[in-house]
Amino acid sequence: MLIKIPKLSRAPTLLHFLFRYKCSLGLWDQNISTDIKLKVEKHWCDEVLENNHENGEKVYILPMFPYPSGNLHMGHVRVYTISDTLARFYKLNGKNVIHPIGWDAFGLPAENAAIERNIPPHKWTESNISTMKKQLTELSYNFDWHRELSTCDPKYYKWTQYIFLKLHEHGLAYQSKANVNWDPIDKTVLADEQVDENGCSWRSGAKVEKRVLTQWFIKTTKFAKDLYDGLSSNYLENWRDIINLQKHWIGECNGVIVTFDITLGDKIKKFDVWSAEPYKFIHGECLCISKNNLIFEELSEHEIKSLKCLNPITGLEVNIYATDDIVYPEGRDTYLVCSLDPKDKYIIENLNICPNKCTKNLLLDKDNEKAVKIAVNKNCGGYFVSSKLKDWLISRQRYWGTPIPIIHCSKCGTVPVPYKDLPIELPLENSNNHNIPTLSNLDSWRNCECPQCGGKAARETDTMDTFVDSSWYYYRFLDPHNNEVPFEKSKLIGTTPVSCYIGGKEHAVLHLYYARFMSHFLHSLGWTPNKEPFKRLLVQGMVMGQSYKIKSSGKYIPPENVEKVGNNYKEKGTDAPVVVQWEKMSKSKYNGENPQRLLTSYGCDTTRLLILADVPPATTRRWSDTTLPGVLNFQHRLWLTIREFLTFRQKSELIQRNITPSEKYIEYERLLRDARNFFTATTTYHFKYTQKLSNNVPAEVIANSKEYELALAHLIIMLSPVTPHFCSELWAGFVSAPERVTKDTILWHNNVLEQDWPVVDRDYGLSFQCKKAVELALSQESVKKRVSRGILRIKYELYPDTRAILHITTKQKVVKAEQEVNVA
Repeated sequence: MLIKIPKLSRAPTLLHFLFRYKCSLGLWDQNISTDIKLKVEKHWCDEVLENNHENGEKVYILPMFPYPSGNLHMGHVRVYTISDTLARFYKLNGKNVIHPIGWDAFGLPAENAAIERNIPPHKWTESNISTMKKQLTELSYNFDWHRELSTCDPKYYKWTQYIFLKLHEHGLAYQSKANVNWDPIDKTVLADEQVDENGCSWRSGAKVEKRVLTQWFIKTTKFAKDLYDGLSSNYLENWRDIINLQKHWIGECNGVIVTFDITLGDKIKKFDVWSAEPYKFIHGECLCISKNNLIFEELSEHEIKSLKCLNPITGLEVNIYATDDIVYPEGRDTYLVCSLDPKDKYIIENLNICPNKCTKNLLLDKDNEKAVKIAVNKNCGGYFVSSKLKDWLISRQRYWGTPIPIIHCSKCGTVPVPYKDLPIELPLENSNNHNIPTLSNLDSWRNCECPQCGGKAARETDTMDTFVDSSWYYYRFLDPHNNEVPFEKSKLIGTTPVSCYIGGKEHAVLHLYYARFMSHFLHSLGWTPNKEPFKRLLVQGMVMGQSYKIKSSGKYIPPENVEKVGNNYKEKGTDAPVVVQWEKMSKSKYNGENPQRLLTSYGCDTTRLLILADVPPATTRRWSDTTLPGVLNFQHRLWLTIREFLTFRQKSELIQRNITPSEKYIEYERLLRDARNFFTATTTYHFKYTQKLSNNVPAEVIANSKEYELALAHLIIMLSPVTPHFCSELWAGFVSAPERVTKDTILWHNNVLEQDWPVVDRDYGLSFQCKKAVELALSQESVKKRVSRGILRIKYELYPDTRAILHITTKQKVVKAEQEVNVA
């Protein structure tokens, strides 16, 4: 039976015009339905997308920007719901939140899709961006659209080219022959990490071929030690196992690289030599090189036997031995031999090398330091790196990418494009010809004048790996309309490193490594205030769908073609046994979920709540409609709670004035206060919704209780980051009730998105275990070290579940240290 509630009418007063106040739709006498939810979302859409605190402390919430594929998938919905929820949470805490979005728009998928459809890739990309932007808006993600950028926009990739030239200027971008992985389907080079364990391309699935090509590299290895040590930085929060993944990728930096010179015909070729014992660069007798090294590619056997190279540390020539009879360091095909190393004795004997005649007692540790110092001073190496880490191969032989700003001249050699001539734009007028997958045959674009001698020259026709575009975008977001430089340092101060970076674990190695490298490089130029780009990481789990495939053939079939017989699954019509498993969502596996179906069937807020329900963000989510009833019931219960609140607050016979409350009333007040404080603390810490504040409360308490009023207010405020429209409507109904008894802490004439985030009552005592957690936190060794430096300020936060977090600022360096302790 429905409770009939008279529509509440209030004559507009001056206060209503002074405050940002919008009335409820007043549909409380109806049961909540999708139709009502959609009306609510339409009613509140403007308010949901407009609030911010521009004067508060800056908090930079950054989700990884999407590739514009044309349609959102559930992975998109999950990551952007998480980021939007966090952004709204911090806004309610009075922060000035920066929450930008853009498009990682270059790359093979867009180009291949455009070829299939016989349309230019820029048209395909623009269409997809338009579609996805509309979908993101339908989900009410409160992005800073004025910061929007696209990596395929010349206004953006001009500065990618600018940064490339800076890398080249500092000797960190170079061209070299290399054995590369060639994808015969996509007709481009792949980095080693883009080839799976079966030797197949990560994109096309084709078996890769080995080719020798001249390619562009970025010398990331020069920053390896800095990047490895940076993983222990106080800036990093919540990186957890990502630190180990990064460390494993970089490797222990236990050796030194020095760049040697070798004369081949009329050319001098440079190549790197790695050694775990730097003293060998001073005392080494010879250099062993694998026969597969490209140095020997066009040399005769006689030429190889007489080959020498120049050791820049000593200035002396060193004999080269081509051999595969020794064990080379992991990932290397050169080895510096020295008789002072006992391990090299058998090499010296086998190769008949004359050993070092120096018999005096050597201080090899000092020679290690000496060799490194000489290499650094001569700018020929001296940096520490693991043997296995390779430089970043960025050349791609495809059209749809950032052009590399280099010109090749027969007279002047490799010439950087002058900064004033940037950007070097893609020739969009030629992009209709999709039989040409590269820029190399577009003569009208390729042919040019040399900027040094004015003679005939040719542009570089390789484009950059899209990882280059995404290695620095987080800085451009903070100064997106600057036409003079990539970004001003002043725009980064107080905002970087990124407060929380959100994305999938599949990007936690390569993209994160390249982004960290770029940030360290830009910091070395003095462009940024910090080395590390990202403070806190939130790596969300993958959204999995249930797939069905025929056991005998492995063929995937749609779920509607499957039936369950007892405990087994079979294909309808054939009775063929079917294997059921959870896999990453994919159209080809018929296990995807279309977000548009959820938006149409249940509305934006329910979809957002559904994707966050049940499992923490970092956990893999098995998508199923079984979660839906709980979410719908929760919304229904809140709707009924506001209905009850409005009803009982209008019944004069329930209103108690100047009457001593009963013991039962007082007990409910105490329980409500306990529940409110507990869930306020817990939700602040875990930031997830709760529903126990609204159950089984007597009408007398609902009609009169300040604690009930506060509990309900806090519940709606804390849920609003997840379901902003729904909570805006709940709040508008809630504040329209007469007889409000809470006179402070609530901004009654502001909407829910303009409230202050609830806090635990100052006089509310948390458990003894929580306070004990503070004592344990203070006793931690990592905290003691910081304390010994001298404390400027220390504060702690207490939470239920015996958790405590300390914030310590020291004199030596202003840092914030957080210590979390769990007490059994």
